[in-house]
Amino acid sequence: MSIVISNLPYGDRRPDLFIDHMVKSAAVLNRFRLVDGVKAKVNVPIFDATLSFGSDVCVFDGASAATIGEKEMTVLTYKWSFLNCKNALESSYRGLLLKKGQNNPETMDSDFKDWVFDYFAKLSAEKALNAAGTLLTTEMAADAAVLDYDTDAVLTAANILDKLEGAYGTMSDVMLSAVYGDADRDFKPAIFLGTAAMQHYQIAIAGLYTTTPQGVVEGGVPNYYGMEVIHFASMPVNEFMIAAPQNIVMLTDEYNDVRAIDMKYEAELSSDKIWGQFKLGFSYLKGSEIVYAKNFA
Repeated sequence: MSIVISNLPYGDRRPDLFIDHMVKSAAVLNRFRLVDGVKAKVNVPIFDATLSFGSDVCVFDGASAATIGEKEMTVLTYKWSFLNCKNALESSYRGLLLKKGQNNPETMDSDFKDWVFDYFAKLSAEKALNAAGTLLTTEMAADAAVLDYDTDAVLTAANILDKLEGAYGTMSDVMLSAVYGDADRDFKPAIFLGTAAMQHYQIAIAGLYTTTPQGVVEGGVPNYYGMEVIHFASMPVNEFMIAAPQNIVMLTDEYNDVRAIDMKYEAELSSDKIWGQFKLGFSYLKGSEIVYAKNFA
């Protein structure tokens, strides 16, 4: 459909001023492991090894082992399209900014077109973010290898720290070792909280000194028992997860497709066809290194 005119009468206006509706930040996606060039599905290799130590330097027992497994991961196709007719803006004051003549291909003035493209790109990235939350929680809920923690409650500012402590106690030795080690931050377990849970956490921490061991703020970044606390806006309400960002996999054909926008003018329709499309999927490497917290009742 074309642009719908809403409260744009003629008069003293600022045609260069645009105010967006706020959208969810998709910056968290940049922390995930990226696998691109995927058209439909791909088998992602997963490597592991164990070392067996002996005390006799003259014995070669070959007891150490390495395994290479793989996990099939898929992408889905997402497409949006928008048809904007030349006469959509003519009845508003923005019509005064359009070129003269009905046979020119301009349906929007250049400033407005730049804003529309930028805003559509933000909405497209928000769609990618929402897909991440849905696909990851759906897979985790069905995966017996994932470490489940039953919060048995609606998350609030009064109980969020207790529930985080319970999830912390559910972590495996491997996950805890990564927290205490010197690995790069994206390979260390982090806590991913949705918007409401993040708000509860901030309120709870505000009631404590920032030097309290379980809720330190380091360089402006919330930190719980050595784990970064990350805002993951599409995490469902009353749920959270603990995982290393690099254990989470984002799959796409081409990452920049998420924000790419194409446009073609159709003279017989006096309209612009505007569209975007991308392939996207989300999964993880090792379910045994994820704690999924929710009310399972």
